[in-house]
Amino acid sequence: MRLHTIELGTDLFVPAALVYDTWLDSARHSQLSQAPALIDPRVGGLVSLWGGAVTGELVYLERPRVIAQTWRTVDFGPDMDDSRLELSFEDKVNGCHVRVVHGHIPASMVAMFRSAWTQYYFPRMTTIGLPV
Repeated sequence: MRLHTIELGTDLFVPAALVYDTWLDSARHSQLSQAPALIDPRVGGLVSLWGGAVTGELVYLERPRVIAQTWRTVDFGPDMDDSRLELSFEDKVNGCHVRVVHGHIPASMVAMFRSAWTQYYFPRMTTIGLPV
């Protein structure tokens, strides 16, 4: 099976540390995704997003610059390996740039993963830091 990598990015008007901390906080990630999230924010910690539709494990953390984790959706067959996700955060003058490198994605799922980032996560990330 041929595997693919997508690379995407977005600029946000909040500091990198706020986006980093939001990603790793169960309650704030739940607000961000508008779906239940359970995150153990340490290397080796388990991640359950979208009410369990996405699961994974945190494999590398460098606050506030990098989060690396495995990522598996309910659409993955039992014989499929997890995909790999790296989020990097760079402070800019008026906020930060978020870069996503999502790899080890089966060809049949590339469009779904790209859409999940561009249609769901990135637009919702613009609400980070706003009152709930």
